[in-house]
Amino acid sequence: MNLILISMIVLGSIALVASVLLYIVSLIFKVEEDPRIDLVAAVLPGANCGGCGFAGCRNFAEACVKAGSTEGLACPVGGEPTMDQVKAILGAGGEAEAEPASGEKKEGFDPVIAEKIKALGTPKAAFPYLLNLSQKV
Repeated sequence: MNLILISMIVLGSIALVASVLLYIVSLIFKVEEDPRIDLVAAVLPGANCGGCGFAGCRNFAEACVKAGSTEGLACPVGGEPTMDQVKAILGAGGEAEAEPASGEKKEGFDPVIAEKIKALGTPKAAFPYLLNLSQKV
């Protein structure tokens, strides 16, 4: 009985030390990623066809965000509507969009983007981008 108790204490201590070390190492090697990559990937069709010249939709999204624009990049499956949404996401990170000449803001939220963003479980870091996306232009 005494041997079993000692074994449990030793193994529990090793598990506790290992979990603390893993947590510290995960904080040290944490990779920060632009939240717009997830937003762009969410509006892409997800066909992973390679028609755009990249291995999949995620790689295409990374290339769009890195480039900062969609010049020379196109999604053959999603077409122009998808690229318009990608442009809106990439433009949302910069300066605020100009208001219409009438002074009114067009309010509304694109339901397709809303559903894809909900499915992502979007981090709070992406909220400034989402606020600009919620305004239809």
